[in-house]
Amino acid sequence: MKIEKQHIDDLNAVIKLTIEKSDYEDSFNNELKNYKNKVQLKGFRKGKTPLSSIKKMYGKSVLLDVVNKTLQEKLSGYLVEEKLDILGNPIPSADQEQMDIDIKELKDFNFSFDIGLAPKIDIKGVSESDEYKEFDIEIPDNLLQEELDMRRKRHGKQVEAEKDIVEEDLILIKANELDGRSEKEKGHETGFSMLVSRIGDDDLKKKVIGGKKGDTFDFDINTIEKDVDEKYVKKYLLNLDEGEEKEISKDFKGVIEKITRVELAELNQEFFDQAFGKDKVKSEVEAKTSIKDELSAFYEKQQKSLVYRGIMDALIENNQMELPDEFLKRWLNSNNPDVKPEDIDKEYNSFEKNLRWSLIKSKLAKDFNIEVSPEELRESVKKKIMSYMAQYQQPDFDVEPMINNYLGNREQVEKEYEEAMAEKLFDEIYNKVTLKPEKISIEDFREKVQEINKAINQS
Repeated sequence: MKIEKQHIDDLNAVIKLTIEKSDYEDSFNNELKNYKNKVQLKGFRKGKTPLSSIKKMYGKSVLLDVVNKTLQEKLSGYLVEEKLDILGNPIPSADQEQMDIDIKELKDFNFSFDIGLAPKIDIKGVSESDEYKEFDIEIPDNLLQEELDMRRKRHGKQVEAEKDIVEEDLILIKANELDGRSEKEKGHETGFSMLVSRIGDDDLKKKVIGGKKGDTFDFDINTIEKDVDEKYVKKYLLNLDEGEEKEISKDFKGVIEKITRVELAELNQEFFDQAFGKDKVKSEVEAKTSIKDELSAFYEKQQKSLVYRGIMDALIENNQMELPDEFLKRWLNSNNPDVKPEDIDKEYNSFEKNLRWSLIKSKLAKDFNIEVSPEELRESVKKKIMSYMAQYQQPDFDVEPMINNYLGNREQVEKEYEEAMAEKLFDEIYNKVTLKPEKISIEDFREKVQEINKAINQS
């Protein structure tokens, strides 16, 4: 085999490769013999078909497969041996001639591949003199009270109320079909329960809130509950059987027959144990402190993600680099033959930005000697599974089989590895740069998170 690399410029090169007859001849003949043992042609017993007949029928396809396999092995081996830092994969050069297969006279084959080379970069923006903003989020007392009330409501009990309806109440409505302003004779009768907060007519909601059991009101059956379709109205509000057709007016008169309200749990030890864990909290002050710690941890994770995003954007912006753009567009097109070149041009800026960030990450990971060991990867998966199961309040389960199953999926392992690498990299950057705290209200912080998420979705 002959192989050589010819540089076009700093970012583009061509690999010239010759697969000589001696590189593939033995493999070709062995593969033909395998075919002979497996194939049964009419008039011959299995394994007794003459090799000449096998060669005549299958020779071209076998030779093509063998040469292609040899080519891939030789090319991959060369790239590894030379430690070439390439972008994408080699693609056939524009002047690459089609293979001329002749099984009667085996010969050498010449190939030419274009490759794109990664640029050499020196990353700026990750030293102690580089300053980035981080957020000191202020958690107001009223939010702590709201969170405590939500937990009291979650562990409270349902009671029937007579009056002073509030938005969180569940009301049972009995309703009769109207004919104009009067109840229709032999009209449709129905009944349904709904949260006051789900009322779709704002004027009707205002009328219901503060009202009492026995109050009546007219309403449109199609709009009384928000965000529902015709199928939902028929099944749950009109209580019609599936497929039942009946001419019914949209206008109804309703009466509130029952008001169900969740009574907040008392601030006693039974509630504290249920809401925070046994003996972890013993007073309202301790409960609010625990909630504040939880919220602080949650928002600290979010603010760290925001800092990471700011660092990422700054590093991309401040570390411009040249890329083999034309090669990359050809490579994208070769991997997405159904996509039009003009569409690739439209999406190229986004691809190029992601590629630059990938190159920056790789360079920093190398500079900082960051690696993810199998043990760290396993621990990362374990934390993810434990966190997921905790949402469903399942503390007692055997996590090891779940980890093994997760790690048995190659795509999931690669994704988890990338996430673990990114987390270790950002922690390293986080500790190297200077962070300037800025106080921010929780409302303004949430708005910033929304803005970032919107920008990410649009990019």
